[in-house]
Amino acid sequence: MSVKQYLAQIDELLARPLTGSGAYHLVTLRESRDFSPPNDDWDELMRTSEEFEGELRDLAAALDARWGPHASMSMEDYSYMDPDDDEVPPFFRELCESGYFGDLLYWRVGDRLLAASVGHEDKEEPVVLFAGVTGSAQGFTT
Repeated sequence: MSVKQYLAQIDELLARPLTGSGAYHLVTLRESRDFSPPNDDWDELMRTSEEFEGELRDLAAALDARWGPHASMSMEDYSYMDPDDDEVPPFFRELCESGYFGDLLYWRVGDRLLAASVGHEDKEEPVVLFAGVTGSAQGFTT
């Protein structure tokens, strides 16, 4: 897919209503094949990860042009938390349950926060470029 197609999906995501204080929506923009045996080629996984990170950089540049420079935050602290802990905000709980611990890039878009990142739950799982939107700033670095 192209950045233009990703932007169209993000526009649709932003248009969806959010109900409730912790409401959020996530969308998979692109997903690779899985890397479970016998398809567990480490070099291909690294190339795929780099390709997806490059697409994230291109997407971020387009979103920066729309809404100004993005902020970023590490998901590392969440990797040590129990996703069932009530202190984990719903948006971040979903990312943790999906195994998406890559750094988040995010933008303020009106009364919402739009986040994008590359996730990879486990070495056998696909690499995923995703975006999410939430009305809650809880858990985001300010």
